[in-house]
Amino acid sequence: MYSILILATGLGLAQAEEIKTVKSMQVANNVSFRVQATQELLYRGLFTEEARSSRVQFQRSYRVESRCLVLESNNNYSQLACLTLLKQRNNPASLPTITSEPAATSVRLETFRCDSKGIIQPGHNLSKLSLEGPSTIEYGFLIALPKSKLAENDAWETTEDGRPVISWVVSGTEMVQGVKCIKVIGNQQTEDWGKTRADRQAWKRTDTVWLHPQLGVAQKLERTIEIKDPAHNEPSQKSTLRIELETSLVYPGQLFQDRKKEIQLATNYRESANSYTQDIVKYSAQTKSLMRQVKTQSEIMSQTPYRDAIIQTTKRLDNILKGDSAETVVVPVSATSLQTAKLGYKAPDFIAQNMLKQESFRLAKLEGKSVLLVFYNPKSPLSTEILDFARTMQKNHGDSVTVLGMSVIDDSEIVKKQAEAAKINFAVLNGSGLRSSYGLESTPKIVLLDAKGIVRLNCLGWGQETQSEITSELKRTIDKD
Repeated sequence: MYSILILATGLGLAQAEEIKTVKSMQVANNVSFRVQATQELLYRGLFTEEARSSRVQFQRSYRVESRCLVLESNNNYSQLACLTLLKQRNNPASLPTITSEPAATSVRLETFRCDSKGIIQPGHNLSKLSLEGPSTIEYGFLIALPKSKLAENDAWETTEDGRPVISWVVSGTEMVQGVKCIKVIGNQQTEDWGKTRADRQAWKRTDTVWLHPQLGVAQKLERTIEIKDPAHNEPSQKSTLRIELETSLVYPGQLFQDRKKEIQLATNYRESANSYTQDIVKYSAQTKSLMRQVKTQSEIMSQTPYRDAIIQTTKRLDNILKGDSAETVVVPVSATSLQTAKLGYKAPDFIAQNMLKQESFRLAKLEGKSVLLVFYNPKSPLSTEILDFARTMQKNHGDSVTVLGMSVIDDSEIVKKQAEAAKINFAVLNGSGLRSSYGLESTPKIVLLDAKGIVRLNCLGWGQETQSEITSELKRTIDKD
């Protein structure tokens, strides 16, 4: 009898412990994307990226602001407008800024639909989250949830076109800004991350999301992306995004309508502009008329944060009408990597003014001889050392290479004084209009072209081995030419 009592007591304790375990594992009973029309979520934070190769150590960072306004909402879907602003911080090697508050590096506005599980619906213009550089549109605060009830160690997968699946797991709960959040971790990586191949990069992405249990969106988001070069075991690039939900406000009546009207105007303006820029010569008059109409409309409308998207389109059209198809802002690496100077591809042609005397240079006319483009900031402490190095290259290889200094600021007075002091033996061109086509987020940057205009070296930064690498590659290129 005593043994039976002990056994029964043991079973009771075991069952109680099991119930206790189940309850402790349950972290949320009814999680879904629950927002209402007129509600706006504002996220702010920082994006940092660094190159960690043996050639150069380079780092830059951006302030990130992403706001999401709920235009419409019902039990099944919500219509959202997302505006992302990136502002490059004042790093020592970055291009100069006039004020302490940097201008927006990138401004992008997109509208899309999302269901109650955080799944973005087809029919949008959202790009995939960038692996290299900051994403120009940041919507990582939304994650696709498998069900409303979540327990610790629950796992599921989501898919992205052309990329590996993302594996998610619930790791528990944590307090963030006074909110008990559900901590969810997502991992995505190429199959060769553990053992890189010799013919392609490998990468790994980790998203840590502190999910707001009532809103069903991130209260806090941290994303880390690491990239390994081909045949390398250690990552050569790393980026980290950290953003937090700063405000969640419901805008009543006219305040909401003001925002909605500016979003609609910005969207229509961009679409009309895109149709005209396909043939700007033919539609020059229509483009100017469109700009005047939008300016008039903007002047009678109340200004909201979404005005930045209208201003961005106007700046772009101004540039195109002046004959410069490049954006006026510095475009992130992620947005320029497929259209700027790339290794093994023809360098973008340009015509630039010599800042030392009255003449201009066209890159295409220099073919038949290697060209060394030395992009630098005359106001940087490194500029004297860079110009000395370029002068040496011209002196030692002048018969086989054309060295061109490329100033990233349009200040002839500073350039001339510096050139005279350094006794340079080459032309210095105004490279301030090439920021987009040559990816000039920071300087110095050295671009080497062979006699056919093909990019053979694209070197950013000024590390210990930079000069020897440029010298070696220049010699190899000259020998091949």
